[in-house]
Amino acid sequence: MTSTCSEKRRNTVAAAVLALVLFGWAVPAAQAAPTTTNGVEYTVVPARVSGVSPHGALGEWVVDYEKLAGGDPHVADAVNRILDDEANGQVWLHAASASKSSPWTFRTQGRLLFRRITISALFVGQYDAVNLPNMPYDTVATRVFDSRSGIQIVWDNLFVDRNAGLARLSEVTKQLLPAAYPNPPVGGWVEYSHAMAPIGVNFKYWIPTAEGIELQFPEGQFGRERRSVTVPWAAVRELIAPVFLPIAD
Repeated sequence: MTSTCSEKRRNTVAAAVLALVLFGWAVPAAQAAPTTTNGVEYTVVPARVSGVSPHGALGEWVVDYEKLAGGDPHVADAVNRILDDEANGQVWLHAASASKSSPWTFRTQGRLLFRRITISALFVGQYDAVNLPNMPYDTVATRVFDSRSGIQIVWDNLFVDRNAGLARLSEVTKQLLPAAYPNPPVGGWVEYSHAMAPIGVNFKYWIPTAEGIELQFPEGQFGRERRSVTVPWAAVRELIAPVFLPIAD
């Protein structure tokens, strides 16, 4: 019985690796209800990247995320290509830096969010390794798209002046974080001023919401906790490029 179970497990692992290599991802059968952005209706469909590490099968990963079907094919194709890249990129980012001597898992889930002119993806997950310190740790990633064209919205095109936009995000974040998290990380908020400096890497993850720009900060940026704050649209509206002003509506 033990031999049969071991062989079955080896076959299952081999099949998972082969599926990942050949196909990259697999789409489960279930589908979500249609949703609309920019007057176009899309259907949200589930997708998955899963597999095991080649290093003695120590690592296992699952990335469940959402993609577009129907609607404007140009927009759907552009968005889906980047969502696939993001899902696979997260796998290889964590697999490359993962433990080679201790079993580990990486699991994350991405969901799509729709607004008047945007489609956003928010990935929230966790990496865990057995017998290693400071485990598990939470992960986060985002993508934001213009639903009118399918292009990505980033600080370089959202703001008329990227540096001015980052400076405003930094300024408001310094006010919001201590208020949102009255129990500061070890060392106090003053020790993390560098992590709020107006540079792109500090404000890498964000999604547009009805209230404003929701900034996502991964674990490690401000201590052992994933954090988020929302910068109100009123604080940045005059810095937004005219073509993207409907993002604040």
